[in-house]
Amino acid sequence: MNYFWTNTIWYVLLGILTLIELIFVMVRVENRKLTIAFYLTLLGIVLHFETIIFIFMDAYAYYPMIIKNPPMPIDDMLMGNLFSQTSVSATALLVAVLNLKYYWFIIFAVMYGIIEELFLSLGIYSHNWYQTWMTVISLPIYFWVAKKMYEKIIRGIKPLFYYGYIYLGLFLPSSATLTHMFFILTRHQDFNATLFPDPVTSRFLIFWVHFHLLSIPIMLIYFLRFNFIWKALVIIALYIIYYIGYKLNLIWIKEGWFLPVSTANIFGMYLSVVILDKLYDSNRKQKHDRKSKIN
Repeated sequence: MNYFWTNTIWYVLLGILTLIELIFVMVRVENRKLTIAFYLTLLGIVLHFETIIFIFMDAYAYYPMIIKNPPMPIDDMLMGNLFSQTSVSATALLVAVLNLKYYWFIIFAVMYGIIEELFLSLGIYSHNWYQTWMTVISLPIYFWVAKKMYEKIIRGIKPLFYYGYIYLGLFLPSSATLTHMFFILTRHQDFNATLFPDPVTSRFLIFWVHFHLLSIPIMLIYFLRFNFIWKALVIIALYIIYYIGYKLNLIWIKEGWFLPVSTANIFGMYLSVVILDKLYDSNRKQKHDRKSKIN
């Protein structure tokens, strides 16, 4: 059965609205590099949150019917979740960057509540224990956090918070996109689904640990400005950890693909850190240039 006109089309329309919203924001802002980086950070916040309530707590389910014969049924649901969270994060970006009044928080929250009820009525989304009112209540809090975070990054924040922005921004490019979409969905890599009784919990708990085992060491060697030898030693250690996980069957990798997959994940994470740092650093350079012009 072709589900495009019954299921997928609604997620596509939501994606188009998200794209329009992002384009509108980009046209209005002066520093697009900072805006892109901050959007990834905002998206990282909700994706970490969704890992807890959607995957581990089984709050709701999506039925976008985008992926035919996915490795696990939840992989198709994750695509629906990604459409939803990119949309919510785009609205948070709009609220923060354009410094909208607080009453817009309520207006947008109610709008998302209406969209959620529409998706429920269409049968392309369902609740387990979650309820729509939770969305309407939680979104204004998220929008407020986004606005405060943007105000801080514009004024200049302490290094510890800066690293937090980078850490959150890494989740989409390195884990959600590279590891999940590129390797898991193409069946080149996966994670053990039998370590715990629930296969979904088992798989994504290891997936989450995988993200942190890569992101934290790589952020350390990058921001602490390790010399080449120490960087090489840390990278080698990551390969060893990867290999141990592979041999213990915590990480499954298609035969003959260990080196390409591990290398792509390790250096993909490093590249993501570099790019996010450069994007965020554009704010500091812009402020410096303004001071130079004034002087």
